[in-house]
Amino acid sequence: MPPGATPLAIPPELAASVARHQEHLSALIASLRAAGVDEAMVATSVRTLVDSYADELTAALREMLRGQLHG
Repeated sequence: MPPGATPLAIPPELAASVARHQEHLSALIASLRAAGVDEAMVATSVRTLVDSYADELTAALREMLRGQLHG
């Protein structure tokens, strides 16, 4: 987390998804390092997974907000 940043509160509807992706990131990093992959490639692989998750998270947030507006 950047200096001075405050942690975000994760809505309960998204907590399982966030936890699942944190586990996937940790496993990916551990596997790549155990395989001797250099840190630049580890960073690239993590970025790819994070970008994919950003798309999923954005869609989930839109649905959650849509439900709040219409519910």
